[in-house]
Amino acid sequence: MNFTMPFKNNCNVDVIYIDFKKAFDSVPINLLLYKLKRAGITGKLLTFLENFLTNRSFRVKIDDVLSENKPIHSGVPQGSVLGPLLFLIFINDLPNYISENVGIKMYADDVKLYKVHKNDRSTDLTNALIKLEKWGQLNGLEISPEKCFSLYIGKSNIMEDYYLYEKKIQKCENIRDLGVIIDNKLTFTDHISRIVRNAYLKSHQILRIMKTRELNTLILAYKSYVRSQLEYATEIWNPSQNKDIIKIEKVQKFFTRIAFKKCGLVYKNYKERLKICNLHELSTRRTISDMTTTFKIIKGLTCSNPNKCFIFSKRSLRRPLLLRVRSHTTKSQRNFFHRIVKEWNCLPSETIKINKHKEFRELLKTLY
Repeated sequence: MNFTMPFKNNCNVDVIYIDFKKAFDSVPINLLLYKLKRAGITGKLLTFLENFLTNRSFRVKIDDVLSENKPIHSGVPQGSVLGPLLFLIFINDLPNYISENVGIKMYADDVKLYKVHKNDRSTDLTNALIKLEKWGQLNGLEISPEKCFSLYIGKSNIMEDYYLYEKKIQKCENIRDLGVIIDNKLTFTDHISRIVRNAYLKSHQILRIMKTRELNTLILAYKSYVRSQLEYATEIWNPSQNKDIIKIEKVQKFFTRIAFKKCGLVYKNYKERLKICNLHELSTRRTISDMTTTFKIIKGLTCSNPNKCFIFSKRSLRRPLLLRVRSHTTKSQRNFFHRIVKEWNCLPSETIKINKHKEFRELLKTLY
């Protein structure tokens, strides 16, 4: 769901973030096995999964004292490859249980319900929450109302109250959604502030703790622990405001400047430091990520339908040119599918003819 789309029709969006209490530990094993059979899993694979899930036990160790073994009657093994997959199969029937008039998005145990409306006080979301309560009771998964939150998007949103187990769901102005902080104005200002703050903290730790004076080693640590934080899911929040772009770039400027000083190297300006360290500006890397994701969608390398994501120009036969959808709000202008159009259309034709995304990304690095 693209939360900027309803703004075109002056609509609002109510989003409810659901928290299942100890989700992975609470899955009833017998019910999970039943759902595996319903999913078409039979024979040796089902037998293997049954052996994998049953006859397990646990012990508690305090100092050097071990408790007696206790049987495990619920839960999928955490830390395993199969654990998250089995949980996904277990909750796979949840969307069918919820009202068709309400949207639902799931990723492992992260679940959110949402409703697009025009302040018509629809009961759809309230009814969906009632059905969610019943589904949880039938499937042995308890919901924590105190850890659920409601986010209200839209200028005219009346911010209706919602309840779970007769407890009022907390309202919030921002929330962490799969690692990205979403706010009710869709600005991502809070997210950028948080990742920049954490990046500076990691930078100071690396530069203080690591005793090496090898520049390449420090840069490798920077790429692994600092830059990776600044580049998580940039396709979602890539900033358009200059103040945010500068704010993020300052982290890399700071790290390279102090790294040069720590290694006893002669001071160089930022552009020269980037060349020596074989680094790109962070804003450039975000553009490359945008183009790579666009490439993967157009080439059918994702689950997204290209024709639902983009409008292709019928005038161009040699290459897929994109048409920019008219935008009436700054929120939709910052949206990924809107902002990439001009950049994509400026790429050389031979670049777009490539079919492998890794090859495409490497070629992009030579263009920027």
